[in-house]
Amino acid sequence: MKKTLFIVLLFGFWSCKKEVLNYEINLSDENLFNTPLIVLMHGYGGNAYNFKKEIGENGEFDSQFSIIYLEAPFKIIPLMNKKIWYDFEISNGDTISNQEQINISTDKILKTIKRIIKENDIKSKYLYLGGHSQGGIMAYKIALGNPALFEGFIASSARLPVKYSIKDELTEYQNIKALIIHGKNDNVLDVKFARAGKNLLDKLGIQTQYLVKDNGHSLVPDFAMLIQNWIEDI
Repeated sequence: MKKTLFIVLLFGFWSCKKEVLNYEINLSDENLFNTPLIVLMHGYGGNAYNFKKEIGENGEFDSQFSIIYLEAPFKIIPLMNKKIWYDFEISNGDTISNQEQINISTDKILKTIKRIIKENDIKSKYLYLGGHSQGGIMAYKIALGNPALFEGFIASSARLPVKYSIKDELTEYQNIKALIIHGKNDNVLDVKFARAGKNLLDKLGIQTQYLVKDNGHSLVPDFAMLIQNWIEDI
C-alpha cells in the first residue's frame, strides 16, 4: 500500500471520473433574467472552497450577484485537496501544457455550468466566466472559443493559453466584454502577459477593461468589488 501511494505521489495525479465538477455556490435571492451569474475558477493547486474563502476574506460579492466557484478535476497531491485544470512544464523557456487535460477540463466546465443552471432553475441571461492564474487561462480559452455563451470574462493574473482558437468571423466577438486584472510585481506571470492578452482582445474588437495593480501574483484584495463595478459599468 505504501509503495503504491509513493508511486502515485511521485509520478502522477488522477482525475475525477464524474462528468461534472465539484463546486461551491452562492445564489442570489433575485432569480431574474438580468441577475448576473459569475462562474469563477481557482488557480494551480487550489480548490473551490479555498478560492471562495480567499475572495470572501477581502470582501464578499453583493447579494444581487449569483456566484459559482468551480473546482478543477485533477489532483496533484493525493489525500490533499490541491487541484489543477491541467499539468504543464517549462522547457527551454517555453511552456508545454497538457492539451488533453485542458480539453477534459473545458468539457467538464461547460457541462457543469449547464447542469447547475438547469438544476437550480437559474433564469439569468447574463453569464460571466472568470478565473485567477491557471483558472484565468482557462477563462481565456473557453471564452475565445465560445464567445456567444458569455456576456463577459475575467482573467486575473493570467496569460493567453499556449493554444487557443479564434473564430473566423470577428463579428462573433462584438457582444462579449473582458476584464484583465494583473499585478505589476507578478514574478510568476510577468505583466507582459497581461499586455499580450489586451493586445489580442483589442484586435478582436473586444471591449476590455485593463487594470494593473500594486501586487504580485496573488489575488487582488478588492477582487469582488472590481468585478462588480466592471459588470455594472458595461
